[in-house]
Amino acid sequence: MNTYPDNSNALNNVMTLALGDGTFQEWIDNYEEKYNEVQIEGFTKSPLRLGRTWQQLIASTGATPLPTYVDPESPGYEVALRALSGATGNIPTQKQYYRFNRVLLEEQMQLIQRLGNAAITPRMKEIFMGLLDESSEGLIKSYYNALTHQRMRVVSTGKFVISADNNPRGYQDVTIDFNVPTVNFDTLTGTARWWTNSDRSTEGSAADPIGYMRSRVRWIRRTKHYIGRLRMEIAKNTWQDLLQHSKVRSEVGAYLYPSASNPSSQSVLPKYISDEVMMTTIAKMIEVDSIKVNDSIAYVSKPGTDADGLPDLVNVPVENFKETNIAFIPEGNIGDIQGVEPLTLGYDPADVASFDDGRLKLTTRKEPKTHSIYIDSEFCQLCVPSVVQHMFISTVTA
Repeated sequence: MNTYPDNSNALNNVMTLALGDGTFQEWIDNYEEKYNEVQIEGFTKSPLRLGRTWQQLIASTGATPLPTYVDPESPGYEVALRALSGATGNIPTQKQYYRFNRVLLEEQMQLIQRLGNAAITPRMKEIFMGLLDESSEGLIKSYYNALTHQRMRVVSTGKFVISADNNPRGYQDVTIDFNVPTVNFDTLTGTARWWTNSDRSTEGSAADPIGYMRSRVRWIRRTKHYIGRLRMEIAKNTWQDLLQHSKVRSEVGAYLYPSASNPSSQSVLPKYISDEVMMTTIAKMIEVDSIKVNDSIAYVSKPGTDADGLPDLVNVPVENFKETNIAFIPEGNIGDIQGVEPLTLGYDPADVASFDDGRLKLTTRKEPKTHSIYIDSEFCQLCVPSVVQHMFISTVTA
């Protein structure tokens, strides 16, 4: 005979205990202050849209002409307007969830089943709150990580590609192209590449990184007529290897120690010269206003095997900023983040919470069949560059 107490609302009670005296929205609001300083560098958030379509407006480059000299009584002449072009496309949707299930809460759920609310202790409440905190913050971090990944790929490749490496369990082979002019791309080949192998252990015999970057910047200034502040961006791993490149050390040594007996030799450069000195020196030598070293990677979950060789989901790293490339971009704003507010029609309002002004939606659901509570996230946002005429990307190594 079933002598268990009525526990039809047991899963609801787990959420109630985790939330304490507040609501799910109030719980999520606590993270707004913690993450209010997080910025996706160079991209500002545009107002939310009603449709899942991004729109890009690009003004063609061109010099601002001088006014025409005329008699005082004569009218002026019309200025030729720059051409406007752009692109549109679909904003991809991303979803994820955490699950509290009986594997995580076996003992606690067994006690609740047998004793009802009488089984609840302060320690049990702490466990529920800890799981809710881990899942909520984890989903918020994933949201920002996704935008960071987009930003890094857009800057380092000029487009955003959804592929097997960054979306192994979802749809793939989707390229979002932002119309960076073809002439803005450059690829070193043969021995002119800084390294001729993928692990960057073999330098190209004709490689000249400092000379190449300096020439590239002067081309950007003189031929493409970009006159604003310019930044070079590079992946951290590539940057660290670049600082050990023999040609770079030789030229930096000659620049810093011109009176040395053999200034063309990298031996005049101290072995452990600081990265800050190297960065400042290289920025001056190649004539950029700043150098940004991107130290970030992303992780994706994909089917694999655990430590015991059993099938399981495993987290694998994927590069954010393309390590084979360097980019020259304007400092400051380079685009906006466009998106829509995901739909939550049909949900109980108590099960829905908004983050970042509605850009990220978090919902809770209970599933008695699996004895689980799910925290779902959904967002539909895309980093769209607006200065593609002044984005310059070089592939410099194998």
